[in-house]
Amino acid sequence: MNELKTILLACAIIAAISYLIGSLNMAIIISKFHKMKDIRDFGSGNAGMTNMLRTFGRRAATWTFIGDFTKGALVVFIARYIGEIQNIHFDIAYVAALFVVLGHIYPIYFKFKGGKGISTALGAMFVLNWVTFVTIAVGIIPMVFIIKIVSAVCLCGASLYPVLNFVVLWLGGRDMVTEVIPYTILAEIMAGLVFYAHRENIARLRNGTEHTFGSKKK
Repeated sequence: MNELKTILLACAIIAAISYLIGSLNMAIIISKFHKMKDIRDFGSGNAGMTNMLRTFGRRAATWTFIGDFTKGALVVFIARYIGEIQNIHFDIAYVAALFVVLGHIYPIYFKFKGGKGISTALGAMFVLNWVTFVTIAVGIIPMVFIIKIVSAVCLCGASLYPVLNFVVLWLGGRDMVTEVIPYTILAEIMAGLVFYAHRENIARLRNGTEHTFGSKKK
């Protein structure tokens, strides 16, 4: 019982910290303090790398990706380190991953209007399980240059992530009840957040009006 309380307390603390760090949306910060403009007033209105690329160019988009990727990786690393030094027999890093993405999409510092969580999710995935990350990257990233629809590629990656995470954990000999299933559920929730954040893109994909990679938006 005491161990359960410890796990729940650790999850609550990590969730709060991860959400606050996730709310540091790099697209908004870079556009406001470097470009003196709010990226959400341009293009798609999304505070993410793709809209930064279309609006302010490659350098701004690159720094946006680096910042959002790093914060996703950082909170997962911190969570896993805390879990290890506290000898917690539950990978609270999955909780960190979920809430850092939540913070990116709904940043408390920027009126809860942020990005779509892809760069941040990738950073979190990289530290959570590099095998899953590499598998998705190798299979999905080239698709950007083939179909040239970033949102479709991102949604494919989000769909595959819980499945691949399950397979990697299972093949790694992790306990099905206490590890594989709980971690997979958290991965599915994170993927669900990404899908919800892309709901407008999904509508445009259905209508055949989604923007292609490299296109300019007025």
